[in-house]
Amino acid sequence: MKPLLNFKSSTFLAANNISKADANSAAENSFKTKQHLKGSNLSNLFFGIKNILLIIFFLILTISHSKSKDCLDFLPFGHNDNYVLLPKETEFCIKYRKKNLIFKTDTRGGRFFKKINENTIQVFGDSQILGIDIQDQKDHFLSKSYNKDLVIYAAPNNGPYQVLNFIILNQQKIKKKIIISFNLSVDIFRLSPDYKIQNYVALREDQLNDIIEKPIKYRLIILKSLITNKFFTISRKNQKKMQNLFLDKNTEEIEKNLNIYFENLNEIINKLNIEVDYILTMPYWIYEQDKNNKNFYLNSNLEDKLKTIVCKTFKKNNKLHNKYISILDNNNRILTEDKRHLRLDKLALTDLVNYCKF
Repeated sequence: MKPLLNFKSSTFLAANNISKADANSAAENSFKTKQHLKGSNLSNLFFGIKNILLIIFFLILTISHSKSKDCLDFLPFGHNDNYVLLPKETEFCIKYRKKNLIFKTDTRGGRFFKKINENTIQVFGDSQILGIDIQDQKDHFLSKSYNKDLVIYAAPNNGPYQVLNFIILNQQKIKKKIIISFNLSVDIFRLSPDYKIQNYVALREDQLNDIIEKPIKYRLIILKSLITNKFFTISRKNQKKMQNLFLDKNTEEIEKNLNIYFENLNEIINKLNIEVDYILTMPYWIYEQDKNNKNFYLNSNLEDKLKTIVCKTFKKNNKLHNKYISILDNNNRILTEDKRHLRLDKLALTDLVNYCKF
């Protein structure tokens, strides 16, 4: 069923307007729990109590003893039913390896590195484009292609339709030229009609400032989500499971979901009269390590399927001003600490047309 884009409605929710499909597509980011615990089911409660105690024990062990003025050991993000965002108009610190990274955000939760001005480029996407591993804008791969300051409206689990929701609901503040990022690692699956951010993001927007001041509340909210939300879990699928999920996914269904998404995106481009540069980032799971565990190379079997989909759908969209796809600038140690993102300083961009020639 084709989604109906009610552009004039201030409560537009694109993700809720598409037809039903299989639930496995929404599980791409490894968020389904293996056990469903319901308070009304005493049997499940009895057999699940051991796991709950283990979770509580884990949370107690990992509760940070630092005060709110110190660095957080998690990235704070929440949803407002329409999209996922960082805390608004604030500054906070998160721990990354041995570094402390400072995040500064504007009035709509966008991360910026320098002062925001009229020439600042607005970038939209998820955690891959956000920069969870960098402190300075010069280390962001976009700086290699764009000689302007960036403000990045992105957060974990913020799928393609959530990006469209943000643009529509903040259309008065959207500039005439913007960048939209599509994380091929997971956004292909987030196009599923079963993907709802309420299932995968534990915090709401109005809780973010509170957990920055009192990080222990974050642990309690996560615990509650683990117990009550059948989709939410702190575990994630490993690389092989993600590869198999993609290989098992029906190509026609992916292309259908992409075409529906582009219908919505193109209508927004027309209505707002904006110019969009579109950036695809390659999946982290498409790269394999060599025998020495030093360098990474593309899995040709996975890339063949991905390339067919990308070149058949993204390339033909003539509403997009420029279309790029990421390549490795360096194939050594390309993954972030969580092994679920590509390091931004290892990426560069190439024109999608050139990529699809070969």
